Amino acid sequence: MLKEDLDDLLEKSKAQPVGWGYIDCIIKPDNVTEFVNKLTEMDIRISALTWWCDCTDKKMNHDGCPHGMGGPDSRFYDGWFSEMPWDYVRCDDFEDNTEVLNYIFSNFPQSEDYLPCLIPALWLDVPDDWRNIQC
Repeated sequence: MLKEDLDDLLEKSKAQPVGWGYIDCIIKPDNVTEFVNKLTEMDIRISALTWWCDCTDKKMNHDGCPHGMGGPDSRFYDGWFSEMPWDYVRCDDFEDNTEVLNYIFSNFPQSEDYLPCLIPALWLDVPDDWRNIQC
């Protein structure tokens, strides 16, 4: 696995890491499955998942949005993302990346915490000294 390959995948998938590493890679649901499948092929494990309110233009007026505590402007879309509180974090209990997909598309939408404006951010298990190309 090469860091450059991961950086290319982030760009192609419009996945936006928050900060300089590879945690909180915010990604729209339409791009999640292919992104996660490619991560699996690259032998990159997803170690945690957080939820962010999608405050891009098409979601701005949806049912009281924005939720959350604020966050970065989107690099790929008009608007920004707003981080949800700690209750919306799931850490280190995914057996594999397939379980992450099941959680995103099946389990979480059935939970009482689900909001239609929320999108996932994936925490990637890569070497600590890697810095993403987007920062």
